[in-house]
Amino acid sequence: MKMNPVLQAHGLSVHHAGKAVLHDFDLDLMPGELLVLVGPNGSGKSSALRALAGVQALSAGHVQLQQRAFQHWPAPQRAQTLAYLPQDFRSQWDLQVQELLELGARRNAARVGQPLSAQLIESLDIGHLLQRRLSQLSGGERARAGIGWALAADSPILLADEPTAALDITHQLNLLSYLRSRLAYCAQLLVLHDLGLAMRFADRIAVLADGRLLGHGSPQVVREAGWLEQAFGLEFAWHDSAHGLYPIPLG
Repeated sequence: MKMNPVLQAHGLSVHHAGKAVLHDFDLDLMPGELLVLVGPNGSGKSSALRALAGVQALSAGHVQLQQRAFQHWPAPQRAQTLAYLPQDFRSQWDLQVQELLELGARRNAARVGQPLSAQLIESLDIGHLLQRRLSQLSGGERARAGIGWALAADSPILLADEPTAALDITHQLNLLSYLRSRLAYCAQLLVLHDLGLAMRFADRIAVLADGRLLGHGSPQVVREAGWLEQAFGLEFAWHDSAHGLYPIPLG
């Protein structure tokens, strides 16, 4: 049975200060998929994610959420359906971590008054932080708390910009393994700068350069197409491991 995309970008273009940063961007996110956007700094990854989340003004194009135009979704329903975690997530209040997670869970009416997910707390390693305030946390701890806020509502779609950036390698692997465990009910689109993690955990990778989508496909397709070489202007050696392909830049 043919499945419909849960999120679609059609011809998206974005300008900042009169400069085009995203050009004619098309992409579909499918049910049960972990899709990763990669590309050099300034390639348009964050702009594409903000556009798909509905928080970025568009110069052209449109977004559909579950086959329905984005602007036709009431804000509460949209917030329940799609969770967006920006790279610079900050709470405007100095909450305890448990309060932050409970606030995130409130985006889903079915989660209000329910206990926080023990698996979520364990996977993010934040159980010992629940009674601490955000101002008392390290950068990595705040990042894990922010990820918890985004995931607490069990939204069926997650968009996350560099969720692993402030995490050590152990927490990176734990987070991405946990995200994959949620794919049965949550399609996910992530921006990652670590190409090895992208290759290891993604079902599909989309490669951006200069605001344009070069192509998308499985890690093997990305390797064969040479999109990483084109995007980064580097040669890569490829290591086949038990965990999948690993690209090694040669300079």
